[in-house]
Amino acid sequence: MLKLQISHPVQFHSANKQLFKSTLFLIPKSENLGVMGMAEILTSLSLLEGINDNTGKNPDAIAFAETFEQAFGFGFNDIYDRQYDLFRRKPCNLTKTLDAMRTALMKEYKRRKSQRDKKENEKR
Repeated sequence: MLKLQISHPVQFHSANKQLFKSTLFLIPKSENLGVMGMAEILTSLSLLEGINDNTGKNPDAIAFAETFEQAFGFGFNDIYDRQYDLFRRKPCNLTKTLDAMRTALMKEYKRRKSQRDKKENEKR
């Protein structure tokens, strides 16, 4: 089989063909994100049931995982193992990434509000 693939590579094209090449890449061991953080986000999005597939149904974990992997250039290896690990966390760590995202949004909100308030005070 390998000899045939080498001799006739056109006949053995990959079934998992990427639709686009992403310019974004996940930092695997990022403090507040990483592969487990992406599993947390993926699982939360799935549970919200606000994203549908082309049949109009909530996509399964594998469909979400493949999309995330392609968009951010990484691999879950097995999304079901990552989800299992996620739900084995202590309750205080269950939403670690989501909590970090909320903190980042609040920090940016306060920074922008401070700038807006400063500009308004300068106009007076």
